[in-house]
Amino acid sequence: MKLSLLTLPLGLALSFATTSAFAFDGTINFSGKITSATCPIEIVNPESGAVSNLVPMGEVDVSEFTSSGTEVGGRGFQMRISPDSNCLTDKNKLNATVTFTSVQGGAGEYYGIKRLPGAAEGIAVAIKDNTGNFIPTGTASTVYPLSEDDPTLMYFVASYISTAASVGAGPADADVNFRVDIH
Repeated sequence: MKLSLLTLPLGLALSFATTSAFAFDGTINFSGKITSATCPIEIVNPESGAVSNLVPMGEVDVSEFTSSGTEVGGRGFQMRISPDSNCLTDKNKLNATVTFTSVQGGAGEYYGIKRLPGAAEGIAVAIKDNTGNFIPTGTASTVYPLSEDDPTLMYFVASYISTAASVGAGPADADVNFRVDIH
């Protein structure tokens, strides 16, 4: 009996020794760069040329919304990228897409209105790209070619869209985040 208890630890020790015979060593290299460069994107009013992150949507009467999905009050805006900014560091990457995301949420594919006391109800903001295609929240826009010599203006249109059969009057402000991917 003493003999078999002694062979068990000896057998375990030998199995560990044979396992380490198949071990391999190697090295993984990581390479990158940390920069402080930023890429300023300007929001431009195409009618006046004014630079501001505020796109005035104006006033729309509730009677203009006849059913769910009715778009009213389109307002154009542009996003400008200057060639001398830090945005175009790689001259092989001269295309951009823009992804908008709703800050307020709660409007499905559209961009939700701020939930303030007395705010409009049954309404959201819709954004379309320069081809007239709707851009759902979290989805990339069409590709915009970038100029390496002149400022690039990426054109969009925002409008109100009814999300219910009837719309309630009130302030209809929305915040929308954006991300510009240059590729």
